[in-house]
Amino acid sequence: MYNISRFLPGFGDARTGSAPSQQSSHTDSGDDLLGLQRVMRDAQNPRRPVIGSWIMLPGASLARMVARMGYDFALIDCEHGDIDDAAMYASVGAVAAEGCSPVVRIPLPHNVYVKRALDAGAHGILVPSMSTVEDARAVVSYAKFPAVTKSQARPKLLENSSSPSTVSGIRGVGSPFAPVAFRQTFIDYVRTANQNTFIAVQIETLQGLENCEEIAKVDGIDMLFIGPNDLAASMGYPFYDHESIPEVQEAVQRVLDAAKNAGKYAGMFCTEAKHVRARFQQGFDLMNLAGDVAALNDWNATQLAQLEDLTGWGKRERDE
Repeated sequence: MYNISRFLPGFGDARTGSAPSQQSSHTDSGDDLLGLQRVMRDAQNPRRPVIGSWIMLPGASLARMVARMGYDFALIDCEHGDIDDAAMYASVGAVAAEGCSPVVRIPLPHNVYVKRALDAGAHGILVPSMSTVEDARAVVSYAKFPAVTKSQARPKLLENSSSPSTVSGIRGVGSPFAPVAFRQTFIDYVRTANQNTFIAVQIETLQGLENCEEIAKVDGIDMLFIGPNDLAASMGYPFYDHESIPEVQEAVQRVLDAAKNAGKYAGMFCTEAKHVRARFQQGFDLMNLAGDVAALNDWNATQLAQLEDLTGWGKRERDE
């Protein structure tokens, strides 16, 4: 794998030989950025897609294998995946150890889920079914430490403890595991986490669609991510036809425009390489490329279909 993690300073230059990328409007922290925030910033100049994979099955060994494939991030799905709290912790550590950014999709926008994911060392969280500005602000508060405004014993802690682009929150200080995923000391992690923690919210309900412009403007929200299946279903359409439905695609464009107009990133769920390419050309910044369960299903289905003349399995299923 790589000698220098891509989410640490210098990785982009060592990997590509390119000049340092220009700072984006998403932070004022310059070269201090770590984690997925740095990956996203470095992917803006020259522009390239940030690509990851979806993990729905538990196990550090599986997570490590996915992380070593060269993805920018690996998303550990605690909403629909078969991953409990302990398995989430193990997967986050395994992904980060391979120089890939771990992202956790939490089940609900609740404080305890945000806390557990970030305390495990997740570089970012993906929050499903974000529908209101109030819920977006609440999630940001859960994910951010209280801003340091006073320091009598160690004045230097005030330096770079926050920037104009970060917000103060109510996250509790305590996890010894998160700093490891950023290659930091505990004090440095707490000092810089507010600028490095990445918050993506899914727009996949009618209410969320109607509020997407205002949600995108919430300070601390870094990305609007579209869940096309649920978005189509919430609009009354079959989820599997979302790519061919004009109204759904108009909604997708609306969310993309809302993110860009607010100076935020935009993400999209994809299942094939051609979809990643098309969405990147459309203007999206981050896409996943299917995931572990999809790969398992597709490979087996493809290979078994080539043996149908010997097994007759496909014929039996059609006859039934």
